[in-house]
Amino acid sequence: MIKDALIAVKTALQNVSSLRYSGEDWGQLDYFRQVPVRFPCALVEIEEVAYSDNSCRCQQGVALLTVRIADNHIFNGSFQSPSSEEDFAMCDLLQTVYATLQGLRGTTFSPLTRKNLIRVRRDDSIREFRMSFEFAFTDNDASSKR
Repeated sequence: MIKDALIAVKTALQNVSSLRYSGEDWGQLDYFRQVPVRFPCALVEIEEVAYSDNSCRCQQGVALLTVRIADNHIFNGSFQSPSSEEDFAMCDLLQTVYATLQGLRGTTFSPLTRKNLIRVRRDDSIREFRMSFEFAFTDNDASSKR
């Protein structure tokens, strides 16, 4: 269910050659002076799950999975500097992450569907985007406990 989806997403992101780190989001971009990841990176977490009852001991869940895509790219900000192929590399990375995850499905969860993309404003030199995907699953673990 939720864990299966997280594992599938992490495994899929490991096949994105332009990412140097992918894994579970436990605050690597937020709580460290020296960020313990290699850039560019993708960090995965579940933001929210809405549940509804299918029966007394079975629920349907709809989860919002967020992928934080970040880079710490040093650049020459002069208008006189020549244009670089790397100028909009983040756009390519975002599109690759989307293409990798859109429609990803497992035996315990429905296909992922992208819901939004948000640029995160930060006070440091890290460029961060949050891309969210929605998926559904059935949790009948309570019925197996009786």
